[in-house]
Amino acid sequence: MRSIARAAERLATLSGWVAGFLLLLTTGLILFEIALRQFFGRSTLIAEEYSGYFMAGIVYLAAAYTLHKGEHIRVGLLRERLDAAWQRRLDLLAGALGLVFATLLVWALANQTLDAWRYGTRSFLPSRTPLVYPYAVALAGAAVLWTGFLAFILRRLMGEEV
Repeated sequence: MRSIARAAERLATLSGWVAGFLLLLTTGLILFEIALRQFFGRSTLIAEEYSGYFMAGIVYLAAAYTLHKGEHIRVGLLRERLDAAWQRRLDLLAGALGLVFATLLVWALANQTLDAWRYGTRSFLPSRTPLVYPYAVALAGAAVLWTGFLAFILRRLMGEEV
């Protein structure tokens, strides 16, 4: 169980780095668009669309990393008043609910991605981007989040503080 949890945490770290790279890419794209408009009166025509795709990718890809680092929103009002055994039970319940949510998210995004691939769906904007690509990034992030919740549960089952 420990090796599964470590592998999931390494995957979360990798997806966190990819999210960070997408953040830098988004910043660069926006700055390039600003400079292009300011100095040349032109536009890339894709900056708004792609920065939206990148931001969605950042949210999905960073979710597991955030969970791994213990930075997800946690309401401590109840948890802090409980003894260690009840904290563990509460963590297991929260982890199980998170795993159910992540499972539904993966399922929905997988269907959306497969539909976009099957039907060749493209954006309606000038780039006509095949939507299977941004959907696949969101699906990958949701899958990593699923493994993150699994690692969270396994760690608590082993008695480790997460």
